[in-house]
Amino acid sequence: MPTKRSLMTTVFLLGLSSVALAHGPLRGPNGGQMQDIGSYHGELLAQEGRLTFFLFDANDRPLSASGATATAIVLAGGRQQTVTFAPRPDGAALVASGDFRADPSLRVVVQLVPAAGQPRVQARYTPIEASR
Repeated sequence: MPTKRSLMTTVFLLGLSSVALAHGPLRGPNGGQMQDIGSYHGELLAQEGRLTFFLFDANDRPLSASGATATAIVLAGGRQQTVTFAPRPDGAALVASGDFRADPSLRVVVQLVPAAGQPRVQARYTPIEASR
């Protein structure tokens, strides 16, 4: 039979998890959703027909995306498509284009190879729409 103390602990922990869920996804410095991707952090910004992916180290310092390669599986409007990222000319991010809308139902799985010879890592995103 549960003790009063164990019941109170359970209620407290459930309360903490609901507070964490209420805050929603972590927003990155560019307005997109931030996720762990391997030993890195990745921020995905979704706009109409365009994805921008920023890469950060474990301390959230921006990394150059010049040597990275990535693809994304995009689920939008009941359709699935795969898009390939290319480095932006300034090397600060990777960008990809496709036929999708940035709405609340958008789901994206990013598969990233941070640099040649490193293993592929992936993260799932429910991107936050931004108008940048």
